[in-house]
Order: sequence, then structure tokens, then C-alpha cells
Amino acid sequence: MGKIIAAIPNICEGKDQGFIDGLTAKLQAVPGLVLLDVSMDKTRNRTVFAYTGSKNAVFDGGLILYEEALKQIDMRRHQGEYPRIGAVDAFPFVPTKDAGIEEAVQWAEAFAQRVAETFQIPVYLYGEAARLPQRREIENIREGEYEGLEERLKDPRWKPDLGPEVFKPDFGATLIGARYPMVSFKVYLNTSNLEHTRAICRGLTDGSGGGVRHVKTYAGVVYETGMCEITVAISNYRVTPMYRIIELLAVEGRRFGIDILNVEMIGLVPEQVFLDSALYYLRINSFSYERIVEKNIQAHLDEKLSFIS
Repeated sequence: MGKIIAAIPNICEGKDQGFIDGLTAKLQAVPGLVLLDVSMDKTRNRTVFAYTGSKNAVFDGGLILYEEALKQIDMRRHQGEYPRIGAVDAFPFVPTKDAGIEEAVQWAEAFAQRVAETFQIPVYLYGEAARLPQRREIENIREGEYEGLEERLKDPRWKPDLGPEVFKPDFGATLIGARYPMVSFKVYLNTSNLEHTRAICRGLTDGSGGGVRHVKTYAGVVYETGMCEITVAISNYRVTPMYRIIELLAVEGRRFGIDILNVEMIGLVPEQVFLDSALYYLRINSFSYERIVEKNIQAHLDEKLSFIS
């Protein structure tokens, strides 16, 4: 496989293990589709899939996912600690190996048209695929969430990009777009005080009267323990590295006597994120990544294979 574009659909179901297992099996059965990861989260009541493959395989898998979500998920009964607007809340296309964001945008536009025509649901294009400036940021479209969607659809400024301008009470709407690779993780705290946790979030979230560039945070309560957690999304980890956010979370938490218990990654993570964090915490300077043995060996193998071919 040459160029690789990954699909990272997020669905509003994270508690029904049987349903997720069944959907996973159906995706794995799609010819040419490579399932990379399934991250199920009870607290957020959300599952994030990651898969790739040929364009036809990626689209076929996506249509199966929408079809199953329409059958199983009823947004009128959905509750979860994360903003959402529909049963298949977000479906981003992410360029990875040798692919550009322009190609991911083309895939997003073509797939969005298929979804709107096939299922007759409201579709918003976001991220790099947005047709309007205010729709680049996914939070702008999600404002008011599912509960406010019916009224928002009556506003001409929030007419869907594709599909009917009709509220679908069981499904809601869907967000399809293109974006660069993102780093997402959950930070578990030693507190049950949600107000203090939200205050910590306000200190980091971009656009909250301060915050850090490219960072969004969401406060929640862990379903099983009643303790608080913060979900973090970094849209540009090269500008804002993960280790910096971990350190800032610890600093903000000290105001309330709150400490970080542990961190859990969500979905797939670029290797660079962990390498940068290791160099930071080990206080290593002037390091060349070519000195990592696996990278060095792979570079030599790639060079040799290229010469042979």
C-alpha cells in the first residue's frame, strides 16, 4: 500500500460490549479494510475506531458503521461525559503515510455525499474540509450538543452542508471532515470535585480566555469510581507537545491539592509524541533520532530495498 489515509469514526456507544464486538467483526470482514484500533470508553459512552485500506474499503466500512449506528443507537437516551451531536458524532479522515491533507479533504467530501444520500441525515463538514470558516472548529458545530440541535437546524446559519434540514430525533446529525493527526488521552485525578476539575480545564483549553494553543479539554466523572477525569485533545502535537500539557495539568491541579493518578491514551498515537516526552523527562539534549537502533536499522533496510528494486 502506498499512500495511507485513516478513518477515525467516533460513535456514541461505549457501554454495550456486544454491539461493539459485532460492529468490529463486520468491519474486519470488509475486503481490503485494515482495522487498526478500537477504543471503548464507558465514562464518555463513546467508542473510537481507527482503520485504513483502499478508498472503496474505507467507504464501505464507514457505510456499515452508519447503518449499524442507525439501528442500535437512540440519541434520545444517550448520556456521556463528552460533547456530541449525533449517533456517529464525528468521522474524520486523517492523512498518514505519504498522503496530503488535500487528499483527505477529497475523501471526506465524497464520503459525506454518500452518507447524506444513503441515510438522509444532516451532515456538517468540518476541519480542513469545512466550507464555512465557523465550521472549521468542531466545537462550534457541537455548541448546544444534541439537545440543542433541533432549534439550531431552524437557523439558516447552521443549515447542514449536505442532507436534509430536518431534525432526526433518534440519530441527530453527523460531522465528517479532514484533520491532521491528533493526540488524545485521559488524565485521571485524585478528586471527586467536578467544579475544581472544570477550573483546571479552563486553565488549559484554547480560547477559554487563555489556555494553550491547539488544546481542548473536557471534564468528566469516571463511571465506575465517581472520581474525576480530564479528556485532552491536542490538534497539533508538534507545536504543543503532550509532556507540556501533562506538566501544566499538574501545575493547575496544585491550586486545589489535586494530583494526577495516571494517564490513559485514546486511540493510536504518533511515535514522535513518546520520543519527545522521553527526551524531555530524561533531560537529553542534542539527540539525533538516527541513534535509535530500530530507526537506524529500518532506514538502512529501506535504503537497501530501494536500491535492489
